[in-house]
Amino acid sequence: MGREIDKIVDILNFYKTLGFKELPESFIQSLFRQNSGDLLPSQDEYNSENNKTFIDVLNEEIRNCEKCPLSSSRKNAVCGEGSIKAKLMFVGEAPGVDEDIQGRPFVGEAGKLLTSLIEKMGFSRKEVYVTNSVKCHPPMNRDPFESEISACFDYLKREIEIVYPQVIMSLGKVATYALMGMHGKLKDLHISKLRGKLFFYEQIPVIPTFHPAYLLRNKKDKWLTWEDAQEALRRLR
Repeated sequence: MGREIDKIVDILNFYKTLGFKELPESFIQSLFRQNSGDLLPSQDEYNSENNKTFIDVLNEEIRNCEKCPLSSSRKNAVCGEGSIKAKLMFVGEAPGVDEDIQGRPFVGEAGKLLTSLIEKMGFSRKEVYVTNSVKCHPPMNRDPFESEISACFDYLKREIEIVYPQVIMSLGKVATYALMGMHGKLKDLHISKLRGKLFFYEQIPVIPTFHPAYLLRNKKDKWLTWEDAQEALRRLR
């Protein structure tokens, strides 16, 4: 019995490090399955059944968040979307007007372009994970402030820890700034100088590229984004 209790404590401590302040009762009960010789589910069962629970808990926190002034002007906080087993994650900047209305990431014209890229890479939207660095729409479509990126970063961090993709593509300078640790000043960052270079977030390779909204205005640079996508595919292989 002592060893099983130690395992339970280890699991609870693990989710504490992810930033969860409380756990769903259904999850706690699942640790004590009654009609089995094991007190704990297998690792595969644990991952497949419970990561969905934890992303739901995280998304509920995001929807109710009031950490920064954006919460007072938004229509909807926008959570990530896609497979929690995704090998590839796309991190954007912040929701636009369409995303704010629908409460979903990348559903406007930029979203259509991102979906086209994902499909060209051989995936569907359901097979990857798509999210933003900032979960609420900044008024007038302005860039998020550094304070807003910082306030939201814990949510992005926990999304990455739950999904744990093999590769991340950061779309635009805000996402790149967040994943690089928010060092320096956002205004001094230029995605045109960062794309084509690789860095790592918690040992996960991050490939910076242009945001789809930029590509709508600068179609000639689409081939550079496709070049970055090919690097992501090489990493996945």
